[in-house]
Amino acid sequence: MKKFFTNLGYKFQRFMVGRYGVDQLWRALLIFYLIAIIIANIVYRFSKIAYIALFVLSVALLIFALFRVFSKNIEARRNENNSWLRFTGRIKQNFLFQKNKWAQRKTHKFVKCSKCKKTLRLPKHKGKINVSCPHCQNQFIVNTGKKQ
Repeated sequence: MKKFFTNLGYKFQRFMVGRYGVDQLWRALLIFYLIAIIIANIVYRFSKIAYIALFVLSVALLIFALFRVFSKNIEARRNENNSWLRFTGRIKQNFLFQKNKWAQRKTHKFVKCSKCKKTLRLPKHKGKINVSCPHCQNQFIVNTGKKQ
């Protein structure tokens, strides 16, 4: 029996040669599929039409995920995954920025440049200071609070 499963594993490895395989977008599609199935089962009690719509959506997500795994068009799948990573990277970067902003709220003041709208981090309690934006060289005055 052990030899059977070992041979089955080798056959699957040979089958997957030249195919794209699993990546972060596949994992996200699988998570969205599971969430859609759970929501569909919850909605089933209230609306059969909504259940059918969510079920069809979840099956479509699963089919697309499996299509991506077994696809031989590696470049297209890599581009899709890179787009997904850029999208999620922007979201993660924004949450990390907000987390850092919250952690430094007692020692620093965050202001936006009036010209380029970039966020600048300034030390608190320095009084009025003349600030030069490092991105656009715009100069403006900011009150960071009373000197201690």
